[in-house]
Amino acid sequence: MAFLRKLAIDSTGTSAVEYGLICGLMVIGLVFSVQSIGASVVTSYDSTAAAMHNASAG
Repeated sequence: MAFLRKLAIDSTGTSAVEYGLICGLMVIGLVFSVQSIGASVVTSYDSTAAAMHNASAG
C-alpha cells in the first residue's frame, strides 16, 4: 500500500509523458495530413498525364 501512495505522489517523469503525448498527437495529425495531400497529388498527376497523352495523340 505504501508503494501505491509513493507512486501516486511521485511526479518525476511527468514531463516525458506529456512530451510523448504531444508527440503522438502531432504524428497522428501529420499522418492524416499526408494522406489527404497524397490523394490530391495522385489526382493531379493523373490529370496531367491524361492531358499530356491527349495532347500528344492528336
